[in-house]
Amino acid sequence: MKLFGTDGIRGDSSKFPFDNSTLNIIGRSIAEVLDVNKSILIIRDTRESGKRIQAKLSEGMSVAGTKTVFGGVMPTPAALVLLKKGKARAAVVISASHNPYMDNGIKIFNSNGHKLSESIEEKIEAKINKHIASKDIFPRKKISLKENSKLIKFYENFIVKNFSGKKLKGKTIVLDCANGASYKCAPRILKRLGASVVTLNANPDGKNINLNCGSLHPQSLCKAVKEYNAFCGFAFDGDADRLICVDENGVIRDGDYFLSSMSVWLKSKKKLKNNILVSTVMANIGLSRALKREKIKVISSKVGDRYVMEDMRKHKASFGGEQSGHFIFKDILATGDGVLSSVMILSALSGTSKTMSEFMNVIEKCPQVLVNRKLTKKVPIENLPKSYNLIKACEKSLGSDGRVLVRYSGTENLLRVMVEGKDVDEIRSIAESIADSVEKETFLQ
Repeated sequence: MKLFGTDGIRGDSSKFPFDNSTLNIIGRSIAEVLDVNKSILIIRDTRESGKRIQAKLSEGMSVAGTKTVFGGVMPTPAALVLLKKGKARAAVVISASHNPYMDNGIKIFNSNGHKLSESIEEKIEAKINKHIASKDIFPRKKISLKENSKLIKFYENFIVKNFSGKKLKGKTIVLDCANGASYKCAPRILKRLGASVVTLNANPDGKNINLNCGSLHPQSLCKAVKEYNAFCGFAFDGDADRLICVDENGVIRDGDYFLSSMSVWLKSKKKLKNNILVSTVMANIGLSRALKREKIKVISSKVGDRYVMEDMRKHKASFGGEQSGHFIFKDILATGDGVLSSVMILSALSGTSKTMSEFMNVIEKCPQVLVNRKLTKKVPIENLPKSYNLIKACEKSLGSDGRVLVRYSGTENLLRVMVEGKDVDEIRSIAESIADSVEKETFLQ
């Protein structure tokens, strides 16, 4: 039974594998495969299902003789910081990132702070399936469910220490915390750096995480930046490993703008190893064109921060990321971190007299349309002959002035169709026609 996707185990928190007995099995299997003879750190975002999930995972881990430390609500990357500080030998993050509140997920990091390899995930899956098949009954052990509220301070101190610019006194910065994991720490960090902070969506109730807010819905942030005449705005997702910037004019600046401008800045500081940026196939074609002028090589990886990280190691790169807002400063932390990314761009800006819009004026983006379509199942595109032929015909019609990318989400039953070209109306029509074709052909299978 396949449980792991591109970002751990994820799904509806009210259904398998998030039922209590299966969570016990997952917890035990994680501890047995990782063979952790000390403690495993468990942190979570603000979803209402988080506390139950961490308790049931911990019960299973206790059967394998492993103790757990609960860190409470904090950003996903905080787990890596705490691992570096020696607070545990492995970590589990309970979060479904940008998904709605009813979903949840289990992400696992080893002692080095790296996401597990696919081979290790397969071993955990095999162990889970074995326990399920044998209908093992686990002896219940009493565990402490107390969360250590002091651990978040280690993360906050780590982020503050990586700010290399002048204090942010006099600058108003608006934060949209998505009612998620950053709702306490992000405002505290920027206030420590001297900024005047306006905070949006920082009142989680267990159900409002990502609800019309955060990095997927930054419209209210754009409005607030203009209303408060702010220096800039930052939107995080539910677990705060993503960042979307909004400039002083209230204009959304996605990951392509961030990656291009920060690559140029890092190169100027001789901190861009081998003058390489690792991005993904979703990056706008304007990114590679802009960085070619700057003599920076762009490597395109598969979509997903784990694949970005793999290519960063392969090509010995120090910086990489995704259009969606995952940015990895590998020499600092080996994972995407939205709060760290906000501090890094503020460091870059503090050394100039530029506004954010001026700083990000590196890239001229080619028109790009992305259509998402929910499906009941994921059928390989090559097994859908009509859709496959339509995609090839559209690619031919666009020629060298555009491209088509069709893929499925790694975490949801979602089709993603991305089309680039010169004319917005034309590429939107192409994207919609491909999505319609795949949806219809999938339904008939």
